[in-house]
This record gives sequence, structure tokens and C-alpha cells, in this order.
Amino acid sequence: MLLMKGSFIGLTIFALLGLITSGTLVTSPAVFFAKTPAQSLEFSQENIYTFYQGGTLDSIQVVRYETLSDALAAVNSGDADLFGHLIEPEDYDLVGGFPDLNLQWAHDTRITMLAINAGSHLLGNYHLRRAIAFAINKTELSSNSMNGIVDPVDFLVPLNNEFSPEESDGGLFYDSDIGQAHAELAAAGMLDVDSDGVVEGPDGSEFQFGLWYPEDVSGYNASAQAISSDLFSVGINNTLVPMNFSTLQSQIGNHTLTYDLALYEEELPRYGFEWAATTFEYDPWPIDGKNIANVNDEVLNSIATEFIASIDLDEIKSNARNMLVAVRDRCPVIPLFAHRWLSVYNDVNFEDWVDETNGGAFSIWNPVSISVRPGAENELVVAVLSDFFNDFFTSLNPFGSGTAVDQDWLIKQFNPYMLVYDSPLATMPDGTAVPRHATSWEMLFLGQVSDLAAHQTRARFYCDSQATWTDGVQMNAEDYRFTYEFYANNSLVENPTLIEEVKVTGDYIAGVTYNTRDIFSYRILGSLPILPQHIWEGMDPETWSPTVQDSLGSGPFTITAFTSNSSLTMSRNNQYYPEADTSPPTLLGITIIPENPIPADSVVFRVFVDDRSRVSNVTLDYVYSIGQINFTESQLMILGAQGYEATIPARVTANAVTYEITATDFWGNSAVIAEGSYSRQTTSVPGGLEQLTPYFVGISLVLAVLAIVVMVVIYRELGS
Repeated sequence: MLLMKGSFIGLTIFALLGLITSGTLVTSPAVFFAKTPAQSLEFSQENIYTFYQGGTLDSIQVVRYETLSDALAAVNSGDADLFGHLIEPEDYDLVGGFPDLNLQWAHDTRITMLAINAGSHLLGNYHLRRAIAFAINKTELSSNSMNGIVDPVDFLVPLNNEFSPEESDGGLFYDSDIGQAHAELAAAGMLDVDSDGVVEGPDGSEFQFGLWYPEDVSGYNASAQAISSDLFSVGINNTLVPMNFSTLQSQIGNHTLTYDLALYEEELPRYGFEWAATTFEYDPWPIDGKNIANVNDEVLNSIATEFIASIDLDEIKSNARNMLVAVRDRCPVIPLFAHRWLSVYNDVNFEDWVDETNGGAFSIWNPVSISVRPGAENELVVAVLSDFFNDFFTSLNPFGSGTAVDQDWLIKQFNPYMLVYDSPLATMPDGTAVPRHATSWEMLFLGQVSDLAAHQTRARFYCDSQATWTDGVQMNAEDYRFTYEFYANNSLVENPTLIEEVKVTGDYIAGVTYNTRDIFSYRILGSLPILPQHIWEGMDPETWSPTVQDSLGSGPFTITAFTSNSSLTMSRNNQYYPEADTSPPTLLGITIIPENPIPADSVVFRVFVDDRSRVSNVTLDYVYSIGQINFTESQLMILGAQGYEATIPARVTANAVTYEITATDFWGNSAVIAEGSYSRQTTSVPGGLEQLTPYFVGISLVLAVLAIVVMVVIYRELGS
């Protein structure tokens, strides 16, 4: 009997201990599994951005010629491949005498319009303005009056603006439409009531519009005559008023000239829509250059207000398109034609020349795009005139000429500086921006970062970590900080006061604060050459004359020889770095709070992610398991000071949660950077028992006491 008693007690204790160690009697703390798997690359060739890259040219030789005829003759014969200047209109006939020259037309930012004073008698009625637009034959003006060196336009953006709707929507007002013009006149209440061949005002009164035009500009006399004739063809009485170009421009711009109609030129922003989208808002009309139409139109005012308030690029594009269409349709001005400029080259030695409608034949794209023909020497020869060395490339110092670094400096002549010094981005022939040194970029406004004022933006550039200067020194964000401060402090760019400050984050992120809310300011800043701080720091941009050894850059070519006022030789940089980013982001670190969660906890995830280009998004996907049913959720992780953060909310009824974190970069490369699970119950956990020891000890003591009590009770009962 005693043996029976002992055996029963032993079995009872053994069973209790078994329940303890099996974990089925208690709810364990979470068993957490996490791993950082090998990167699962998801990459498509369609995701590769075009980017500026090194070419196959061995060298570039810049050679001075004494006369334009000599230089053009050298290009025509193949002794030179490219003429390094734009051709002036007065020299177009000379170019025509060299039959082997290839002509490359590029779009200018200059546009000619018929300015209409909406504050003048009758012209406040937009139906009358539309009648004028339907009457004018822009196609004839472009091909005949302007000799085919301009392009007809309906919209107030340059043709090389990547968002221009001209190609898809242009043409409404290209050709005369007499029927539509008469319909608009009728809508304006203007008819030829006395059958004298001209229409009268709505009250039956006679009127005559003055058409002001610059008589001292080639092609404008013929254009004014043609427009006047077009207006008479629909019964709009007018008279021509010749003026001096500069007087007409300044007085219309500063609102001191009371005019009816005028041929007026405007230099439009190369990027964005600011002039067209904001200038016709009524409030700022007395400001110089604003609202030259003196128009107060409810539709134009409303769309301008929406545009000014926008900070999202897609929203701005949508609002700007609406504004461009509204300006076209309500005709505060009538765009007539966009100007072009000419450059020339010969393809006898090289092929694959780029149709460069943004920067002409001598743009930065051709030296990295052309390839040598069989039997030809692999050296591009650029013919220039004396003013190239006397006025532009005066030394190896890009600022030695004293000319501000603006769009004309960047693209209106062959520019060796831009082949030596990389810029953050490059502009394609179609006007789009693509990576050069910066792998990506973004614009930030007040509300997106706390240290911006309402009138400011920040262009944030993500530097290529693979880039080096030609002496092997790493190129990084500190070079950006130095460069933009150098530009601002020495007034080397237009409007240097617009550059407020540069903030550097780590080695490869530079944020340039710009004193404007223009979302396209990254295009202006991103076109500027970046200088090596370790070479340029402490140098005077006006007086320093670098040697060939000092002129190291990070671009596709290096300078190997320079003779002042005479010649320049450049060689290919064989260490030029750009290549497509085909690698996805990687995980630098992960924090999970609490460390050992269960589904009943709210679980915070924070991850630090690294990538060669900008990370576009980090996503947390997770699944709750409740019995045999799974519930899937997803959320974008928000970037903060402690990395990308997201929270999986508590689910008391769930028995397990699995999660996966995916990161995608600016180039479309994506990978799972972390995954794991946590659950309500314990499973076998290698090396994890020490985490459960405190629970085991406490519960074991309680159960041991209970076991003793049970044993005593049983013993007494058996003993009785």
C-alpha cells in the first residue's frame, strides 16, 4: 500500500512537471522568429532610367579659326566635325553655301505673341479676342513672314518643356478659320450693321484698333502686315503703328503704354509654367512684366490661385494644363510662334548624332553618344572662332569670363566645362530630367520639413556613392554644399540671393533651400556644375587661373592641354562612374518594440534602409491568423528620425502574426529586407529557454506547492 501511495504521488508530480515543461498549461511569452533573407531582386529593364554616361570618344580637340567662313568650310569638308557656336540669323544664307553641313535646330525659350489690352475699349470681351485668334494665320506667319525659322504655337510654354501640350493639343488657332471668327464676333455682339465691310461695336459705334509692332526687328514688318490683313478679312478695323522694339517691350511690360494690340516678345521659363499660370491673375497686374493684358478674368484668377497653392508635382501639372488651355481659349494674349536657333555639324566621321532640340548639335549629349565611323580617327574636332577663347573659355576657370552661369552659359555654345564637371542632373533633348551625378532628387515644401518658410522650397539631391573626382577623392554631399554656397557668396549665378542655405545629411544627401516656391527650382539648381571642394576652397573665382592639374572634375572627359586664346585638348575619363542602379535597398538595422511581442501587443517596427539612390517607399505587409482564417493588411512605413516606422495594432483574438517588410528605390528595384512572425503559444525555440526561465521558476513553485498539498490530501485519504 505504501508503494502504491508513493508511486501515485510520484506519477502526479511527474505529470505536473511534464505539463510545465511542455508549455501547454501556461501561455508563454511570444516566440519571435526574424531573419534578413538574401535580397530577392525584382528588376525590370523598363525601370532603368536613362542617365548621362561616358562615351567612346578618345579625345576632343577644340581648334580656333579666324573667320566664320573658314570654320564652316572646315566642318563642311570633314576637317572639323562640329561648329561650336550657334549660327546668327544674318548668317543663315552663308550656311546655305556649304552643302555638306547638317543643320540642327533647337527650341528657344523666346516666344512672340499678340498682346491684347483687355482694359481697352471692347477688348475686355473674350469672344472678340477669340475672333482675333481665329482670324490670324499663324502657319503663314511662321513659314512666310518669318521665313520658316519659327514654329506656330497655341500654348505659352517653350516647345522643349517636357510638359508642353503643344504636340498633342496644338493647332486650334494655327490656321485662319473665318467662319469661327464671325461666330465669335456675333457672340461678342459685333456685326457689320452698315455694310461698310467692318464690324461695329455692340452699341453700333465705329472703332479702330491700333496694332503696334517693332519695325526694327527682322520679320516683324511682314508679320504685322499679315496680321492686319487677317483682321480686315473678318471685318476688324485696324491700323499699323510702327515702334522701336525696346520702347514697345519696356512700356508694355511696365504698363506705361496704352495700347490695343501689339507684337510682344516674352522669355518664358525653360522649366515649369510659372509665367503662363500666374501672370494673368488680376491682383499683381501693376507689377512690371505681370498681366500685360490688364485682364480681370474670373476663370484665369481661379486657376492661378489653385496653381500657386499647389506643391504636388502631379497636381501642379494638372492645374498648369488647365491654365494653359484657359489662356489659349480666353485669349488674354495670343501666342503666335516660338523661336528657334541653329547649330551645324558634319557626320562624315561620326554617326549616332542626337537630334538635340534642347542644346543643339554641341550639347553635352553628343560627345557621349556619337561613335566613330570605320577608318576615321576617334577624335571629335570642334571648330570655334576667336570669341570662344576671348569671351567664354578664357581660362580653365569656368568663371573667368565674368559671365553668370545661366542657361545661355550652359547650352548656347560648346561647353567643355560641362564635360569636365558633372551637374546633379542632365536635360534630355525632349526636355526631361535624368540622373547625372545625383541618382535621384525630390522637392520639399513647408509642412514636409519644419525648417522651411512659406516662400521657400528645398531641392534635395541624392549623390551617387560611386562617384569620384579624377584624382580618386570621393565626390559627396559636402561638395554640393561648398558649390552652392560658392555660387551664392560670389554672385556667380543669376539671382544668387535665391540660394538660402545647403543642408547636408550624411555623406550623400544635400538639400539646397531656395527662396521661391517654384517646384521646378531643382531643374535650375540641378543644371549647375558641381566643384571639388578640396581643390576650389579658398580660391577667388574672378582671379584664380587653374592649371591643367587643378582642373580635375568628375565628368566624362578631362583636360589634357590648353593654350590660351588658341586651343584645348580633352581626353576620355576612363574611370567615369555612372551606371544604372540595379540593386535594391538593403537593411541596415531593425528595431521591434516590444522585443518579444505577442498578437495582443501593438508592435512598432523601425528600420534603417540603405540604397545607392533614393528609397521611394518601405512597406509593411502582415497577416493575422485567427484560428484557420488569415487577415492580410498593408501600410507604408513613414520616414522619421529613427528610420522608417510603422505599427501592427494589437489583435487579442489572433493566435499568430507573420510580417514582411519590402523596400523599393527610385529606380524601381524592390526587395524584401526583413520578415518574421510572432505567436501566442510556445514552440520549440533553440536557445530560447533562458527567455522563459523566470516564468518557469515562478509557475513551478506554485505547482510544486499545489503538488505537495494534493499529495498530503491523497496520503491522508489512503491512510484512513
